[in-house]
This record gives sequence, C-alpha cells and structure tokens, in this order.
Amino acid sequence: MDGRIRLPQVTLRSQRTSPGAEILLVAGGRKPRIPWLLEAAEGRTVWAIDRGVNICMEAGLLPALVLGDADSASPKLWKAAMERGAEVLPLAREKDDTDLQMALKTVTARFGPAKALVTGCWGGRFDHTWSNVLSVLGALRGGLEFAALVDHRELLAFLTGGETLALSHAKEPAAVSLLAFSERCTGVSISGVHWPLKKTVLEKNAPYAISNRPEGSEATVVGLEEGEMGVYVSWWER
Repeated sequence: MDGRIRLPQVTLRSQRTSPGAEILLVAGGRKPRIPWLLEAAEGRTVWAIDRGVNICMEAGLLPALVLGDADSASPKLWKAAMERGAEVLPLAREKDDTDLQMALKTVTARFGPAKALVTGCWGGRFDHTWSNVLSVLGALRGGLEFAALVDHRELLAFLTGGETLALSHAKEPAAVSLLAFSERCTGVSISGVHWPLKKTVLEKNAPYAISNRPEGSEATVVGLEEGEMGVYVSWWER
C-alpha cells in the first residue's frame, strides 16, 4: 500500500493514510454489491462481524476472522467459515459493547494504528446506523489511524483539526456533504465542487454544507483547522 485508500468508486488520501495494515470489517447491515465487495477486499484483511459472515460467504469471500455473538449469523455459514480456516472469536450476547465496537477494539489491539473500513454498516434501523457512526468515530479517538463507513452507495470518512482529505472520484457521486461532529468546526474548506468553501465555520446544530457536488476533473479536497467533521459522499442510484 502507498498510503492511499483505494475503493472501487473513489480513492482517498489524508495525513492518516500512511502505509500500513488495512482491515475490511463486514458487518450485518445492508449488503454491499458482490462485485464491489470483492474488489474492496483485494489486498486487505477481511473480518466478518456476526451476520457479516453471511455476506462474505455468500460472495465467496472467506474472512480471516469471524467475530460476534452469533445472534444473527447463519449457523451453517458460521460453521463453514470456521471449517475452511477462519479464526473465530465468539462474544457474549449480554455485554456492554456492540459487536462492531469489539471488532474495532480488536483491530487496534492486534494491529495498532491501522486503517479500518467498515461495510455492511448502512441501512436498517437509524439507531444501529447512528451507533455505527459514533463507534467508528470513537475508535479513531482511541488509536485507529483511519476509519470510514463505506459501501457501493455511501461513504463517511472523518477529519480532525489540522487535516485535509482528498477524494479522487472514479465514479462521480450524487452528493458530497460536510457534517460537524464537534459543536463547532472552524477553518472548513472544500474545493473541486460546485459550491466551494474557504475557511468557514460549521456548527453541529446548523448543518448547511450538504448536497454539494463535484465539478471538473480535479479531486475534491476538504480541509479543517479545528474540530471533528465527517465527509459524507453518496453514489445513491434512484
């Protein structure tokens, strides 16, 4: 790896993306398209989180690790992954952390400042999606080098103060939005879009910087001086 995060539809680069371990965590939410999943898995260590083992095995992708409390996974596919050589890390059903939170902690424990891409994390109940978003943000605060939630339709990556993120689009997105996760984000800039911003302020309770769109062939470049901010990209197909 050369420090870039390559995905089928976009390539990301920030100060967080130095060469190092990349883990693709497949959770049990909305299924990514199989061709997208197989391409995203290339060159990465793949872990399945509970029902994510169904998604992996149905795509013909053997995860290196299957982790979870097995409350939603297919027993048949869980057993098949184990018999084919996947490591299994069972978790108690009654616990404080979610399976995703445990997976993110395990990534940090085993790989240190690694890069984690979480898929199978969108769709379904809002509380699950919101928990996934904040869990990934919490993992970044806890030592991950880089993390994002992503599938063929949606991406959410994070910036903290002093960072920039460049997005080179292989497939033009329908929308690019900036979301404040701290009460106030200052020095917010975005270029390569229809409505550029330069050193402006975003507040959590007034999320106006949404539904922008790329313009021209240049990369979309986002910068932040202070705060915590999400960069959301949608390739939603109507």
